[in-house]
Amino acid sequence: MSRQPVVIEVDDHVTLEGGFSLPAQPRGAALILHPHPLYGGSMDNNVVLALAGAATEAGWAALRINFRGVGRSTGSHDEGRGEQQDVIAAAKWLAAQTPGPLVLMGYSFGSLVGARAAGRVAGLAGCVWISPPYVLGDLPPWPAGAGPLLVITGEHDEYGDLTRLRAYIQAMGALGTLKVHPGGDHFWWSGLSALQEQTTTFLGQLAAGGQ
Repeated sequence: MSRQPVVIEVDDHVTLEGGFSLPAQPRGAALILHPHPLYGGSMDNNVVLALAGAATEAGWAALRINFRGVGRSTGSHDEGRGEQQDVIAAAKWLAAQTPGPLVLMGYSFGSLVGARAAGRVAGLAGCVWISPPYVLGDLPPWPAGAGPLLVITGEHDEYGDLTRLRAYIQAMGALGTLKVHPGGDHFWWSGLSALQEQTTTFLGQLAAGGQ
């Protein structure tokens, strides 16, 4: 397993700091998006690291990035607008490095930004959203051709809306799967091992060509 820091260019003004893990024979590639920058979110968040661990356990390459204005990434926070460009640029970079399916995985703010950018990510095989924060807005309609979606949330997520989330997944039909962590909240102080196992299973099924 090769692990290395990377720098990804978004445009003339913004470059992103990233951490890239690459197995010898990757089965696919996962881009992992962190929670809200204004509340301490970064690519070193506990859930982000758990998702990266799930990806590498499944034999996938994993790219964690800091959104613009976080860590060594240049630019400044843009309330989720410019961050969508960060996702598109990082996904394009990752696809060029790694053959096979590409997935987006995001936690909280990262899930909402990823969902809003997903329709503009070429060749997207699927997504994993952890604790979508409905206090920041609804998830957009699922883009055609984006593959299956796995959503994992806590039963008592104080920033989510389980009723709306269940309706969203139900409307997706076979493409959508919702896992609810009993007793869990938004911050995943417990339950990370289950989250990681569910994500690893999802990626394994994607790589095998199933759902």
